[in-house]
Amino acid sequence: MTSGKAPRPKTDAQMGFDLLMELYDRGQTLDTKSQVELVNKFLAVREPGRQVPRWGFFLKANRAERIVNALREGLDDLRDRKPFIRPALAIDITNVETFQDGIVWDQLHGRVARTGSRDPRHLFFTRVFELLTEVAPWLHVCQREGCRRLFLFQRPKQIYCSDSCAQRVRMARFLKQREPTPSAYRQSRRDYAQRRARKK
Repeated sequence: MTSGKAPRPKTDAQMGFDLLMELYDRGQTLDTKSQVELVNKFLAVREPGRQVPRWGFFLKANRAERIVNALREGLDDLRDRKPFIRPALAIDITNVETFQDGIVWDQLHGRVARTGSRDPRHLFFTRVFELLTEVAPWLHVCQREGCRRLFLFQRPKQIYCSDSCAQRVRMARFLKQREPTPSAYRQSRRDYAQRRARKK
C-alpha cells in the first residue's frame, strides 16, 4: 500500500502472513482440529516460547470456526479498504473475561509488544493486528478480477499475487485481442473479396 523502498519483512512476519492467508483460503473447509493447529501455529510464530492455548478451549461452541469466519470477514473488509475491527466475540457464562489491551516491554525480542486479555481469541486477533501493521508497507491486493487476494509483494510494481494470476490475465488479454470484432470481420471479408476481384 506504500512504495517498495522499505526493507522486506522478516522471515517470521512472512511465515505468519502465509499462515494467516492459509487460514483465510482453506479455513472454512478444514475440520476443527486443523483449524486449531493453524491458529496455534500462527500464535507460535508470532510469539515464540509462549504456551499455546489448550485444544479443549477451541472445541467448545465452535470457537475455532468463529475465529476463522471473523478473520475472513475482517480481511475482506481490509481488502475493500474498510476497517478491520476486532470482532465482538461471544462470551461464555463460564468465561466472563472482558477484553483488555495494553503494551509491555518484551525483553526476549528487545521491543514493545501488545498485551492484554488471556482469552486465546483476543490474543489471536491482537497478534493478527500486529502482523498486518508490521507488513503493511508490502501489502497489496491482487488486481485480477476473480482473485482480489491480499499478498506481500516481491517487487514494487507487482500487481498480481502469483505467477498463475498474472498468466491468467495475460491469456485473457491475448484471447480478447484475437477475437474478431464484427466490424473488423466485415472489413477483412471486404478486403478478401476486393483482392479476389483484382486477381480476375
